Amino acid sequence: MVAVSDISTQKDAETGPLAGTQSLDRALLMLLTIADSPRPGLTLAAASAALGYSKATSQRLLRTLVSRDFLQYDEELGVYSLGVANVRLGSEYLHRLDLRGVALPTMRKLVAETRETAHLGTVSGPDVVYIELVDSPQPVRIFSRVGDAVPAYATSAGKAILAWLGDETLAAHLPPVFEARTQNTLLSEEALLDDLRLTRERGFAIDNSENREGLRSYAAPIFDFSDTVVAAVSIAGPSSRVQSSMDAEYGSRIIDAARTISVALGASAHS
Repeated sequence: MVAVSDISTQKDAETGPLAGTQSLDRALLMLLTIADSPRPGLTLAAASAALGYSKATSQRLLRTLVSRDFLQYDEELGVYSLGVANVRLGSEYLHRLDLRGVALPTMRKLVAETRETAHLGTVSGPDVVYIELVDSPQPVRIFSRVGDAVPAYATSAGKAILAWLGDETLAAHLPPVFEARTQNTLLSEEALLDDLRLTRERGFAIDNSENREGLRSYAAPIFDFSDTVVAAVSIAGPSSRVQSSMDAEYGSRIIDAARTISVALGASAHS
């Protein structure tokens, strides 16, 4: 019978590293454990106990991570915390993130579930600009294009973004004059602010034929890694098919879709 060495721990069995990669797996687990620990960091003893590794094994891993700047050691406190190499990796990862590419799979899933059109929009001045869309498969559907710019105050996507902006930033995205797009368009800043408060309370915005006659849509905000609202995802269709009786169902779907995209962008789970 072969003796089980210190390398073969319960943690290895649970995570199932590939043959010959135990040291790498252990180092990554050590890094993640310290990343999840409260400030100012973990001592050698605490890190070893948390992962079930011997102190000798833990010290080798910690020294290696320190040498590569993934961890730093505070000699005065005797604790290990995250190092600057994580900042470099994180910054490069965020730089390479493509909002459209991240959102598209979730938008396709949303369209498959609802059979209505999904939009991805960002605000630019007083407008919301659609930067991606997935068309409804139904013969009767709304018509829109990537690049279309419409007043943010009159659309669910626009209102979903505006509702989570600070007062100063919000003011920069309000028009000097609220023009009627339909008979349901909100025509004053006061009416819009009331709608935005309601949007925050329920977690999603509704466009009740405010931009186009006969169209109803729902949208929820998308947050980035800093938990700042950067976009909104919406689902829209003819009001003959998408009615107020569907508010709870479509609202829940659009919140889930926006949260999925937000988390993929590095946002916390609150979004």
